[in-house]
Amino acid sequence: MPDIEDGKVRSELLLQHKAFIGECHIFDGSSLLLPHKLLLPKTELVSLLKNQVVKLTIEFISELSPNSPDCLRYYNILFRRILKQMNLKQVGRNYYNKQEATEFFDHKLVIWPGYVTSILEYETSITLCADVNHKLLRMQTAYDLITGLRDPQTRKEDVEQVSKELIGSIVFTLYNNKTYRVDAINWEDNPRTKFKKSGGAEITFVDYYREQYNTEVTDLTQPLLISKGKWKKSQQDTPHKPIMLVPELCYLTGLSDKMRKDYRVMRDLALHMRLDPERRQHELRKLMNTIQTNREVQRELQLWDLKFDTNFVSFSGRILKEVRIFQGRRAFDSHPQFADWSRETRSGPLLNVKSLDHWLILYPTRNYGAASSLVQSLRKVTPTMGIAMREAKMLEVSDTVQSYTTVLENHVSSKTQMVLCVLSSEKKDLYDGIKQYLCVKCPIPSQCVVARTLDKPQTLMTIATKIAQQMNCKMGGALWKVETGLQNAMFIGIDCFHDTVNRRKSIAGFVSSINQELTQWFSQCIFQESGQELVNGLKTCLEDAPLSTEQKLVAVQLHSL
Repeated sequence: MPDIEDGKVRSELLLQHKAFIGECHIFDGSSLLLPHKLLLPKTELVSLLKNQVVKLTIEFISELSPNSPDCLRYYNILFRRILKQMNLKQVGRNYYNKQEATEFFDHKLVIWPGYVTSILEYETSITLCADVNHKLLRMQTAYDLITGLRDPQTRKEDVEQVSKELIGSIVFTLYNNKTYRVDAINWEDNPRTKFKKSGGAEITFVDYYREQYNTEVTDLTQPLLISKGKWKKSQQDTPHKPIMLVPELCYLTGLSDKMRKDYRVMRDLALHMRLDPERRQHELRKLMNTIQTNREVQRELQLWDLKFDTNFVSFSGRILKEVRIFQGRRAFDSHPQFADWSRETRSGPLLNVKSLDHWLILYPTRNYGAASSLVQSLRKVTPTMGIAMREAKMLEVSDTVQSYTTVLENHVSSKTQMVLCVLSSEKKDLYDGIKQYLCVKCPIPSQCVVARTLDKPQTLMTIATKIAQQMNCKMGGALWKVETGLQNAMFIGIDCFHDTVNRRKSIAGFVSSINQELTQWFSQCIFQESGQELVNGLKTCLEDAPLSTEQKLVAVQLHSL
């Protein structure tokens, strides 16, 4: 008393009585685990917080056996303490080794190797579950990005473009090893703006970083980034005090779209981040060796009479039986080691074919060549698949959403089965605008393809095959089926999407099979506010899901029983 929410401050107040509680203790902010009982069941202590007296009350609750499920929480807190003693830096929930960082100066990227860890009880023993993880940082700050988007003549930033690039991104601050999500940009304030510290005193951002972190801010006119902080479902109605960040001190994380398209970048990153089982085991063994040889860590574990086994837990893996794939009258294996049967599917008719009689192709003027090449390739690959393809109506458009939608309004009819749009670039707003129109305002199956992917003659036939397969599926056809061995069963798939921009709505996608071959599916989306139980929406979906003829027969039989 008085109540203090900050877990760090609570720990500091308790540590003022280290001599009383003992060196061997684990505190999670509200619960204290000790290897011994205190003299009294209820103890009152007094601590000081900036000359303010704070009363601490420690009350005995229960005694735990070493294998108690409640102990697992404390073991995980203890292990995080161990990782800190090994000089690993906490970023988010995981810990990373800054000393062993790999720098890619050509790509302006840095990789911090790290670990995901969790202590859990499995079968007969308590185990440490660990995996190798990586933190990807860019050698570019948010300030670098902002200045890179300045107009050379006016020296003013492109506010709209900066917002598009930064809002929703995650930035990393080296001064405290924390990540923040950028929710907005404050163009009115700058580092000379004053804010109130927790004690009530006012200070500028420049002075705050100089005093608190010995860090100098050089550009005093840059805007500030706004982060709404961590959002928890239990605090959805609690007003959030936004965190203001200086762009110059915020490093960008993850890959930009440009980097993802760069083959060299992705190849170099894969060499370091995609570990085969042997390398993964080597890295985890390295972690365990450090734990076994680090004196400070061993001392901490001995205080609690805990130790880790020197070997990994070994067990026999289960290999699923190979599944046969049926396409028309043909059957072939799925090659489970590679999960790729695309080559086999090209050489015969599809399971259920839909003919292309009335369809449109929209293309920008400069991409007429790409559109023509695609049509010629489709003519070559569709006969083998059994698809009867008539001539498409070729329509020229300019490179805007408005142009695509206007042309569609003028040429779409009740007979139109498919719309194929050739796009000049991967602009998200263009793709989103076309899809929204063809999904909501004028529901017609559609296929979009970027012109750049049609420029390579050596891969054009493969791309045309995949496009034809996708169009056939979207029109209600089927490529192949698998024999599951289950009769009268409905297969259900669920996935969730969380709105990270508005941090409010969650959307669940629900699909269920409606025929024995598992080639036709019912689908539905559930939109819900945070805090709502997802299961309620899924119950409605399941009630709405139509049954196949076979499933209805089984349902009737069960009902009569």
